[in-house]
Amino acid sequence: MQHIHLPFGGALWELSNYPCCPVLRSRHSLSTLPFYSITLWIILGVLTFPCCVQCLIFKVGVLGPWNCDPYYAKSLPAIASRLAVGRINEDFSLDLGCTMDFVILQEACETSKALTSFVQYENAVDAFVGPTNPGYCNAAALMGKNWDKSLFSWACINYELDWVQGYPTFARTLPSPTRVLFSVLRFFSLANIAIVSSNEDIWIDTAAKLASALRNQGLPVGIVVSMGNNDTMLENTLLSIRNAGEIKVIIMCMHSALIGGVQQTSFLIKAYDMGLTRGQYVFIPYDTLLYSLPYTNTTYFPLQNNTKLRKAYDAVLTITVESDLMSFNEAYNMAKRFGELMLSQEPEQVSPLFGTIYNSLYLLAKSMHNARRTGKWFSGSNLASFTRNITFSGFNQNIRMDAQGNGQTDYVILDTDGWGSELYRCFYVNLTLDKVLFAGTYIHFPAASPPPSDSSCWFDPNAICAGEILLGILSSDWMFKSSLVLDLIKGMKYLHHREFPHGRLKSHNCVVDGRFVLKITDYGYNEILETQKAPKETPPPEDLFWTAPELIRDHESPRKGTYKGDVYSFSIILQEVVVRGAPYCMLGLSPEEIIRKVKKPPPMCRPTVAPDQAPLECIQLMKQCWTEQPDRRPPFDQIFDQFKLINKGKKTNIIDSMLRMLEQYSSNLEDLIRERTEELEVEKQRTEKLLAEMLPPSVAEALKTGASVEPEYFDQVTLYFSDIVGFTTISSLSDPIEVVDLLNDLYSLFDAVLGSHDVYKVETIGDAYMVASGLPKRNGNKHAAEIANMSLNILSSVGSFKMRHMPEVPVRIRIGIHSGPCVAGVVGLTMPRYCLFGDTVNTASRMESTGLPYRIHVNISTVNILRSLNDGYKIEVRGKTELKGKGIEETYWLVGKSNFTKPLPKPPEIKPGDNWQDMMTEEIKSIFRKANRQVDKPKI
Repeated sequence: MQHIHLPFGGALWELSNYPCCPVLRSRHSLSTLPFYSITLWIILGVLTFPCCVQCLIFKVGVLGPWNCDPYYAKSLPAIASRLAVGRINEDFSLDLGCTMDFVILQEACETSKALTSFVQYENAVDAFVGPTNPGYCNAAALMGKNWDKSLFSWACINYELDWVQGYPTFARTLPSPTRVLFSVLRFFSLANIAIVSSNEDIWIDTAAKLASALRNQGLPVGIVVSMGNNDTMLENTLLSIRNAGEIKVIIMCMHSALIGGVQQTSFLIKAYDMGLTRGQYVFIPYDTLLYSLPYTNTTYFPLQNNTKLRKAYDAVLTITVESDLMSFNEAYNMAKRFGELMLSQEPEQVSPLFGTIYNSLYLLAKSMHNARRTGKWFSGSNLASFTRNITFSGFNQNIRMDAQGNGQTDYVILDTDGWGSELYRCFYVNLTLDKVLFAGTYIHFPAASPPPSDSSCWFDPNAICAGEILLGILSSDWMFKSSLVLDLIKGMKYLHHREFPHGRLKSHNCVVDGRFVLKITDYGYNEILETQKAPKETPPPEDLFWTAPELIRDHESPRKGTYKGDVYSFSIILQEVVVRGAPYCMLGLSPEEIIRKVKKPPPMCRPTVAPDQAPLECIQLMKQCWTEQPDRRPPFDQIFDQFKLINKGKKTNIIDSMLRMLEQYSSNLEDLIRERTEELEVEKQRTEKLLAEMLPPSVAEALKTGASVEPEYFDQVTLYFSDIVGFTTISSLSDPIEVVDLLNDLYSLFDAVLGSHDVYKVETIGDAYMVASGLPKRNGNKHAAEIANMSLNILSSVGSFKMRHMPEVPVRIRIGIHSGPCVAGVVGLTMPRYCLFGDTVNTASRMESTGLPYRIHVNISTVNILRSLNDGYKIEVRGKTELKGKGIEETYWLVGKSNFTKPLPKPPEIKPGDNWQDMMTEEIKSIFRKANRQVDKPKI
């Protein structure tokens, strides 16, 4: 126990094992103090006791699909958590006031089951690291709010969770992947996105939430689709992406091929076979955003051993957490050398998610330290809020959180060289500066340049992009572009005919008036400066993009400009219009690097434009205008004539183009609305199906319409109860997950039997299984027969049932049946339950608890109904049985039916006076002991 000395009366406070339960003891005798003085000191001590002290052990649940997903299992969550918790508890810079511990919590791979299991963890831990499935992150965060327990998650991409008032106990342990993706896409001016997922729930839900988050940022996500279960479905998926319009980026929500993900490997190889990896798309793996992928001196065998995958991966840009301290492999091997990992055997491969788990636990510990330092409780909301302004050395990188609790950890963009099996760092993603910075290696695009740029309006929070229309700045199809370009050519032709070079021509000086006519401004400005003899200033590099190379080199060149220099400036503007992006945007170079290369060729540095972005004649004209030799650049008279030929003599009418675009946008919008409506209908059906599994259909329909569900009286129903004989003993001798598997397997078997009978499954509690017939839908006098038939089928199926972890132990159940009246109604607002009330429920439960193994115990009320049906039920008299609260009654065994031919398990022979419960318990223990001896027996 810890002792805290208080400066009064020689007393001391001693921390107990109970939350905030200090014990007052005196160094002298308490009997010497008056009672009122003791009471006063106790009250004063409780009021002044440090509120951050809570308990001796703070237990964290590390939540994930560790058992059902082999790739998540590769992250070794228990080893990572043990390493982090061990270092945390030995870290003298942390003052937690308690010891941190952890427990690995299993998250089912099906979203609905994952949420169901999460509900059961309320009292298991003090805080959570997780969830990993975005499909139920919102619900989990609301539960965490209700429980006042924090959730520290790296995978919850849901943008709604950023609303602190609504989700006060939620905290991110990594920067939001949406934010990282937005920065990268903005840098390359790529906005039109397709999202593809593998077929598991966790990735389907990740894709849906990612699409929602990116759309919330204003980006156009054109299609969200799963890859399917076979080669044909995969091909159809890729065809749908190809036909989805202006898609530039394909985000893959699935396990990375670099860590063995077979789905991503199949997807990329099929894309390669269909010719989709030749540069028209950029493929981005999503899962690498969640961990630090090693890249320094690291060879990836999936690329080395698969030629098609290696070639396909040339179209992939991998974004991952920066390893600014050391690589993941180096950090892992160092911990192993120091004996901190305690591995029973060396794993074949370790996922870098190991480091993310470690960092999440350490971030939680740092938050606990900050909360305790300011005298706050370890409440969920406090721990989430105290992640602000935290910086620490993580597993293999520096972890930084800003004043709002947003992650500022750096990322890197990795690429291959096109033929090898290593990754190289090309760009830094600096979230603190909100910039993407060149890291020294150029990206190797398959087509020598990235896909054509999208409009920058998609990344401007003050602009509105709708399809191909930018309200404020107009840019889609060629007719629209050529109208603006032709206006520019006419304007420059007019100035040059009057012997007036512009000298400052750039896209910033081109404006569009209310009649959609492009007009040129800022001409003559240089002459004013020259007249006033204003000193020359060195412009920043980004302002020199439109300046001809010969003028950049000659610092003494006339300020008013040259005719040939204007032609060069026109060619750069033409590039901006054609690709709908900034000058040189496709090169991925800094402005300083671009100007240096332009100024000092060879090689000649110019923008690259793909052949499908404009008519070939236009691209040729553009190249003529930016040629290195000024005298080879055509004058604007010649440019005007050539441009008319490009348009084949057609007059460009911008109003017609705009109306046509509006019509096309309207059509596309109708398709989008129809697609979204279909998606909404699918989600609605999934929700209704889940609701129907939790409540009777009639009740569910009433709740959906907002109507109240009144309790209902049923004059005749039959109830079924069963439990597992010796379940407590089996549970004590089994691991928790083995118990869960047992109940899941057994109840799945029962559920399958229920489908063939007119019955309603009320609930399961532990090993108890409750079924009713005659409610919520009345069925006359058939309820007793339905329950009796179901009981015989269940008993028959149990006879051949085996436990996975201990098949030698027989699983015996006992069944109780009773008929009578009851009341049914919905109880609760959060997770409402359909519950039954009345003496019939109690009696049916007593029939089960006083029954015997492999027996169907039936009350006289049910026997009378079965006999009245005259349907061949075989009933034996058990004799007088004492039912708690009912007295002694005559009860019966249901042993069969005349036309029931399935085998029934033979009940064990139990003589009057035998303590059969002890006999069953000893039998189960004996089998377990025998099995354990067989396991421990040394092999020769």
